[in-house]
Amino acid sequence: SRSIKQQTMIGWWGSKFIAMIVGVVYPSLESYKALKTDDKDDDMQWLSYWIVFSLFTLIEFFLDIVLAWVPLYYEAKLIFILWLALPQTRGATKLWTDHKDKIEALYSVALTHLEKIQAQPTAKAAETKAE
Repeated sequence: SRSIKQQTMIGWWGSKFIAMIVGVVYPSLESYKALKTDDKDDDMQWLSYWIVFSLFTLIEFFLDIVLAWVPLYYEAKLIFILWLALPQTRGATKLWTDHKDKIEALYSVALTHLEKIQAQPTAKAAETKAE
């Protein structure tokens, strides 16, 4: 019997490598450059990029087992990351602007939980000092 082979042009490993370059290395270099300028426009692009990219990465982590079976998923993912990052498209800024309220609501809940987690060790340390 023949096994079903995933339809892909660049494959899983090629996709991981290219996604690392396009999705992490290039944006981190651009973010560094943005920190060195007084222009707030580039800060907006790269801060919104990292927020959108992290949400995408989190969602992909949980759906990866299903997404791996979608034909040409890895190629579509690379196109999406390029769209997010490239200055010609400014996709991350567009997504942030179009869905700001939803993203802020999600991050508000996450930050509330994070603050509770961070407060626990501080409270325990204060108790220990008091004793």
